[in-house]
Amino acid sequence: MRTVLIFIGLLLVSGCAYRAEQAPAGSWLAQKQQLSELENWQLAARLGIITPDERGSLSLFWRNNSDDYRLNLTNVVGKRVFDLSRRNGRIELIDSEGQRHTASNARDLVYALTGWDLPVEQLADWIKGMPGDADTVSFDADGRPAQVQSHGWQLRYLGYTQIDRLWLPSRLELSHNTTTLKLAVSRWELNP
Repeated sequence: MRTVLIFIGLLLVSGCAYRAEQAPAGSWLAQKQQLSELENWQLAARLGIITPDERGSLSLFWRNNSDDYRLNLTNVVGKRVFDLSRRNGRIELIDSEGQRHTASNARDLVYALTGWDLPVEQLADWIKGMPGDADTVSFDADGRPAQVQSHGWQLRYLGYTQIDRLWLPSRLELSHNTTTLKLAVSRWELNP
């Protein structure tokens, strides 16, 4: 167990290919409109999931296309944990056995099948550094979101990187009740 925890820790640390960089003061406010209009993007990241019952490190690939998305999670040996997609408002999850499951709410579907509380719908904005209008936000010295409180979730933005003149999160930690998610983005691609 100790070896597994050390391995997961090393993966999380090494999974962050970007380093936090300095942004011009107020740059987030200047780019807020661009971020809200950014609908087509993809990223690759390491995702650490910590619950009372388990700890794990996964590879995450997320492709967002307007209101549709595909989120793919694989374990450390590359085996599919699940593929989650939304196409034309239809949410489908394909599990590790290849079984297809559908629901009207992605968060509830993931929780029912895995026990993981993943705020999928909000995560699409949070992952871009876009808190919601009703969220409580504190900003860093460069005017970027540093901490966000939303729907019982606590978010900490731990690093940013500049991609195509936009400052996007490179490291993010989310916690809610007994679930903690740690995200280390290794690659952003805008308008793929």
